Amino acid sequence: MATFLTVAVFSALLWILYLLFNSPFGDLDRETLAKLPRNLLELLRKAPIDKQLEFLAIMVFGGVHFWHVRRASKYERLHLDYSGISYKSPLPDAFRSLQPDWSVQWSQVREVRIVVPKVMFHPNLAALEIDAGPVKKKLQALQWSAVDSEGKATEARSVPWRESFFSGMGGSREMEKTLRAVEESDIVRYARQAGVKVTTGEGSVSGFALESHRHALVATVLALLLLGYAIVDIAISEESYAVNPPWVLFALGGAIAVLVGMLWLASAGVPRAETLGLSLLLGGMVGLALYPGLLRLNEATDSEGLRDCEYRLTAYVVFSPVDSRLPVLEFDKDGQYWRQFALGTTHKFELRKGGLGFYQVNMAPVYAKLREYYTSGK
Repeated sequence: MATFLTVAVFSALLWILYLLFNSPFGDLDRETLAKLPRNLLELLRKAPIDKQLEFLAIMVFGGVHFWHVRRASKYERLHLDYSGISYKSPLPDAFRSLQPDWSVQWSQVREVRIVVPKVMFHPNLAALEIDAGPVKKKLQALQWSAVDSEGKATEARSVPWRESFFSGMGGSREMEKTLRAVEESDIVRYARQAGVKVTTGEGSVSGFALESHRHALVATVLALLLLGYAIVDIAISEESYAVNPPWVLFALGGAIAVLVGMLWLASAGVPRAETLGLSLLLGGMVGLALYPGLLRLNEATDSEGLRDCEYRLTAYVVFSPVDSRLPVLEFDKDGQYWRQFALGTTHKFELRKGGLGFYQVNMAPVYAKLREYYTSGK
């Protein structure tokens, strides 16, 4: 699962880069791939300052996260003995206040609660909540292992790649296995030996597993299919709304899906909390899928097809139609490209008015011009 999430995050960063700069590199043949680093640097240099800052923020966030993970693996420590528990922060002294050191005596601890979430389950989310009266601490339960005097792990366990990849996907059996691992961990063992009460929290594994109920499983799969459709269709679609998308309609469709989902799952015997969570998830995915779905339906019900429409550049990235019946077009994400044209110049765009009654514009010719502009080095 961790491998899958890493690939997903990397893919998302590439997609964000594409969305920010709106300028494809062209066909990814060998020659294009060889020039990709140089083209990327040139693209960044010519991009507007706001988009440069957005990209820089993404890179800085990723760099800080990587730095913190590497530093934590070297310096973050948890010391256990029969008197208490103490935590050493991995941050340098200048930033230690953001994640300070702490320690508590077992005699101060009222309860240690094991929390293994049922929803969005993953072993790395298993936590220990330490209640020491006015002091409340929370630790990841399974990330700690014993180390020797040189700081090297002494209880490292070799995990097969299949187990590592699919970790968190094993449903209720995987959750039970995680709970047992937490109960056998050094922290829990020391707490029990000191006479501290150890309990299982409300968000733990002792409850309903989605895959155990057919209707809940179907709702989950349906939500994931809708999400997959929305992502893929938005990525490959060449047509976009020429007017403001009907956000109210998207919200209404999502709200109806939430209501239908709650009636469906409740009548099928799914517990209340899971019914609410799955219904909200399903409604959100329906609202998201309606964005590209209405474009497809409007295109499918169009009897006239795309037609060339003449527009005049009347303001910064604003195009007014020669035919007053057509909508005004704005391309605020591509200001650098359109800035090269003088006000009053005419341009042609391909529009269609489908059976749903709204206009949509074919962006394929626009993307082709943007690609040519950015790759030509102008």
